[in-house]
Amino acid sequence: MKVDLAWAWTVLAHHLPSDPTVWDASGIEAAITRHASDLVMAPEQRPHDTAWRAAALLHTIVVCQPLDSPMNEFYAMAMTRAYLAAAGWETLPGPVALGDLIDDAKDGRAGVHELAATLRAT
Repeated sequence: MKVDLAWAWTVLAHHLPSDPTVWDASGIEAAITRHASDLVMAPEQRPHDTAWRAAALLHTIVVCQPLDSPMNEFYAMAMTRAYLAAAGWETLPGPVALGDLIDDAKDGRAGVHELAATLRAT
């Protein structure tokens, strides 16, 4: 499943109704574009599935930080859960699990493939 920029803005408005300042809208655009990619360059990598696409959204928002506030991590968490719910996942990762993924992405301990593997295991 792929989402568009309007969906990302709707998630932002719904989950952060305090209207945070968007410092760099290109970070949101990058997350949407990255999650929609179907290009797999390494033969040993699996095709991009729902977990990979959710991980790409999370990782890009955490790394690119489009908001001018400490709410980037919350937005990444909300976007990831909203995406997985829209994609039909019956069991969504909880806030603690998503917080751990965000910390791993923010600290450079995990890239999108590692994050996706963790999501698949939840």
